Amino acid sequence: MEFIEVEEAYSSQASFLDRDELPSYGEKPDGWRPAGKRVKRGLYQTAKGWLVNAEANAAANLLKKVSRTLGLCLQELSRGALTKPLRRPCKNPPPLDGGSVKLQRTGW
Repeated sequence: MEFIEVEEAYSSQASFLDRDELPSYGEKPDGWRPAGKRVKRGLYQTAKGWLVNAEANAAANLLKKVSRTLGLCLQELSRGALTKPLRRPCKNPPPLDGGSVKLQRTGW
């Protein structure tokens, strides 16, 4: 396994869906502005008004930076991956009253 460090400058500010450029740390061009913005904690709004999870937007931008470094193709990463994430049902959801949860083992 090989470790490759990739800096994450501007990955949270830039809009992946609007295809913002991702400048490297210390190399932000004069007048650079992200197309979208964080509207509240955990929520990012693109220039087109799409609301996406802010962490998913930042992660997609980091993938874009990593893909440049490693020469990967990100054609399969689409708008749907950010705007309609797959939701998994929770078999043993935590109680709303903050009490403890008894987990049950299900068959593998």
